[in-house]
Amino acid sequence: MALDLVAGRASLEVRALSRTVLGWRTKRGWSLKELGELVGFSPAKLSQLCRAVVRMSALEVVAVGAACGASDEEVELCVRVAQRAVDPAMWDRINGDAWARLTWTPWDVMAEASELVIVAGEVLPELVRVDSYHAALLESGAAAHELDLALQHEVLKRLEMDAKAAARPGSPRRLRVRLIVTESLIRDTVGGARAMADQLELLEELSELPGFEFRVVDGNAGPYFGQGASFTMMRFVEKRFDDAVLLRTLHGGDTWLESAAEREPYERALLVLDGVLRSGEESARWLSHASLRLQDPLPDNDSGDQQRHLQLVADQAGS
Repeated sequence: MALDLVAGRASLEVRALSRTVLGWRTKRGWSLKELGELVGFSPAKLSQLCRAVVRMSALEVVAVGAACGASDEEVELCVRVAQRAVDPAMWDRINGDAWARLTWTPWDVMAEASELVIVAGEVLPELVRVDSYHAALLESGAAAHELDLALQHEVLKRLEMDAKAAARPGSPRRLRVRLIVTESLIRDTVGGARAMADQLELLEELSELPGFEFRVVDGNAGPYFGQGASFTMMRFVEKRFDDAVLLRTLHGGDTWLESAAEREPYERALLVLDGVLRSGEESARWLSHASLRLQDPLPDNDSGDQQRHLQLVADQAGS
């Protein structure tokens, strides 16, 4: 039988389990009713399992996996996840850490999020990158994989949704994105002037959408708590889903912070940032000026712009 969530909360791992089992059904093209007739569950119960309203038991994983024809490896992994979710600490003490984990991607979690607060101090996040900007990061080694434009589009189109569209059955969730960047992030050139101009143009277009807010950190504010940190805070409408912090590093991949103690420094950093952000109008002007600076009619502007950037870096280093 389905089990109550631990402390009424669905961890990312429990939610990944639900997404995986839901994926078995959708690959078959079955409705909840059709799957329910095969496994003996009501559509309401299956809906709760697939949405992580309740935690799936190992027996339920086996029943759904068998009905959907999932591979033995997939079912075995999901059974382990279901068993571990009962008492993660005890499971790890008994079984150790040396077993394959059910993974999730940032795009998986974004699909469920209702709000993203993105603090970008080094490069712009994948969610708002144009292909040429991302290609330059790939070439320099600052990005590890290709940009999935289809997934990016699926998330960004939710910024335009109104309440009526979001209320339709089966409709994706409305999304609000707050992007916080440093002045240097929009002033510096990545991939040449043309690539950067395209990138800033996309940011200007996104800023016109009701679900997108663009803010620039005031470079004259001086040192502040969390300075230089880059992270994404993902928030969810459902009370059973705690906020999650995503840290992305080249050496360690994605790190997810779910507990209140782990999230606290980042929550505090966001509060501090509110005091050093330029206003919405000022941020829009900064973006517009940075974009105009790159709209040089000379055909060979890229090299000249890169030289100006190198000179700026040299000047900053000297000072």
